[in-house]
Amino acid sequence: MRAVSPSFIGCNLALADARIVIYGIPFEGRVNLRKGADAGPLDVRLGSESIETYSPALARDLEDLAIADIGDCELPDGAPPREQLDAAREQIAAWWRPGLIPFMLGGDHTATVSVIEVLAPAFPELRILHLDAHPDLREEFLGERYNYASALARVMDVVPPERVYQVGIRTGAREEYHRKRPHFFPMYPMLHGHPIEVVRRLLPELRRYPLYVTIDVDVLDPAEAPGTGSPEPGGLRVPELVEIVRMLEGCQVIGGDLVEVAHAWDPTGRTGIAASWVIREALLAWWGATR
Repeated sequence: MRAVSPSFIGCNLALADARIVIYGIPFEGRVNLRKGADAGPLDVRLGSESIETYSPALARDLEDLAIADIGDCELPDGAPPREQLDAAREQIAAWWRPGLIPFMLGGDHTATVSVIEVLAPAFPELRILHLDAHPDLREEFLGERYNYASALARVMDVVPPERVYQVGIRTGAREEYHRKRPHFFPMYPMLHGHPIEVVRRLLPELRRYPLYVTIDVDVLDPAEAPGTGSPEPGGLRVPELVEIVRMLEGCQVIGGDLVEVAHAWDPTGRTGIAASWVIREALLAWWGATR
């Protein structure tokens, strides 16, 4: 792992003293349009400097949690995507152990594959909640199987599709919409209701299993989070995403991530600030009782 500065706000412990671990995977695979997700971990950490560690809504403070920011995975420059993901997986496996709670800053969404490859063997009943504008279910894109448009297809190579819940989707290729999987809840057509209502209905099931939550920042509307590689109109507002995050309090969340922030497309920096605000609420809602 490579040390970074700044760290995510309030996460100043050493790994040996931590229960919750923030880390980055500055990965960007084959991207055809808006590049910059590899700087996402830095962009989110910079954004976190603009927020408080305290959440008035939850009456909890990051300073009261045992959190370390251990830096970023070191990836082989110029290597094929699978080799870079293998390097990230090996570094995560070197420090992660059961009982330690990881939260990853991405990176394009393919980075999640490395994390799930480490965690899934330790949690045979693992479920994944995927909040995103895109299904990421193409078998390949631009001639590459390990690609941001194929990220969840590769996750489903590790965790069966019936254990993955996709919420907030509002675009995608025809092949992705036609691919059969039991827990696909697109926003359009809004047959299942607003994403908040979808997650509320899923809670009784999600609470029964270990849960990993992966959030692509483009689930937010680009009016509020323009700094991302594949913005899609019609998304959630920040308070709506935060409400979903807070609703997961009481679930057995064993890890999570937020990916695809790219300040290259947002000179105001508000995407990173929004992302860090969501992460703060997630850490405090899911693990706020952890000391």
